[in-house]
Amino acid sequence: MPAFASRILACLFPLLLGSCSYSYSLKAVAIEGRLAFVVDSTSSRGASCIRSIEVSVDDDGPKAQPEPGDDVALVTRGGVYWWDFRAVGTCENDFPVYYGAPLKGPPARESIGQVKPKPLKRGVLYQVTTTGSGSGSGSGWFRISPDGRIESYVDDPTPPIRDDNGYVSA
Repeated sequence: MPAFASRILACLFPLLLGSCSYSYSLKAVAIEGRLAFVVDSTSSRGASCIRSIEVSVDDDGPKAQPEPGDDVALVTRGGVYWWDFRAVGTCENDFPVYYGAPLKGPPARESIGQVKPKPLKRGVLYQVTTTGSGSGSGSGWFRISPDGRIESYVDDPTPPIRDDNGYVSA
């Protein structure tokens, strides 16, 4: 009986964990002339706070230049323009979250680097991702148009072409 019970639990455990996670859509907006991120009102799930944020350039966008204190690999290989990650279990940053504003809470103890916010370029597509309380995560895409308007997208408006194996085609 114990072997049978452990097999049942081994099968159910991933399902139980999966049911705890949730996702929500983010929207980029201007608030008093500042770029901010909010939970999209059309999202099927909400969130009230975040503990980490990443803003990165889309696959073919221009890479930022690392600054002293930045995780160089995140900037040069990951296309990251801003990365701030706080300790798991904290969620001290309410929406809206303003681009470049330091997150509150103790830094993550994991060896995860930081990237100071970089100036964003007009006409370039960026992705924003966040993590919140529990296993919640948010994502969205945005672009600052040449005339300064913020264009926000729930899904990548320019998805890469992938081959049959899922790899991005050149």
